[in-house]
Amino acid sequence: MLKKLLIAFSLLLHFGVYAQLADGSTAPDFTLTDYNGIEHNLYSYLDADITVIVEIFAAHCPNCWAYHQTHTLKNLYNTYGPDGTNEVMVLTLEHDQWNGHDAFIGVGPAWVTQGNWLEGTPFPIFNVEDPDRGVFDDYNVVGYPVVYKICPNKIVERISTSATTQQIYEKVQACQLALSINEITDLGDVYYDAKTGNLNISAYEKVRSIRVMTVTGQIVRTTIAMVSNEIHLGYLQSGIYLFEIRTDNTTLVRKFYLD
Repeated sequence: MLKKLLIAFSLLLHFGVYAQLADGSTAPDFTLTDYNGIEHNLYSYLDADITVIVEIFAAHCPNCWAYHQTHTLKNLYNTYGPDGTNEVMVLTLEHDQWNGHDAFIGVGPAWVTQGNWLEGTPFPIFNVEDPDRGVFDDYNVVGYPVVYKICPNKIVERISTSATTQQIYEKVQACQLALSINEITDLGDVYYDAKTGNLNISAYEKVRSIRVMTVTGQIVRTTIAMVSNEIHLGYLQSGIYLFEIRTDNTTLVRKFYLD
């Protein structure tokens, strides 16, 4: 009965006015252990120049389940996560308290669980219990689902659950643009010359490695060091490619269309 009352109260919160963490805020750090026993620290990902998508959901929440079924975050993670281009990490935090394993695999009444949250989910999912539930206070959680994009500079932006995978990825790229102004200046001009089929980097001697990848994460070219300011890529098929350029201080990711 107590849990039913708590769930009912959380439903009221779900339909109430959101007062989540404001856009432009600095993301509070957290360290949590996922459902498989693996520890994750938010700032460790951010310090590695990885943009983190944090979803807060509840196992009993119909809207949360509907969003889960869109596979938006699953597709984002598969394409741009650790087994893709490694630009993104997705962390999903379950808000209901005192949930057991059954709630995560869809066993129980609807006021406890809407379905099997673990099946087919490639990204880390967290059953957040005491003493870790302070993370929900840090993020001002008063409803769900809520999705945040956290750039490597630790700045938060709320993401609409109606955003497509591509729209979220464009916001991830905006993180790189915001972070890379100084790095671009440091490397000089970075551009693709369609006439010659060359990637040009003015300060090429500062480059330690370059990886060229398709948007699905397939690596098509790796260069350990540049011996001139140009790398010829004219042999690649037309399409959109991601360029991961590493220096001693940072990693710069750029997207170019090769024609």
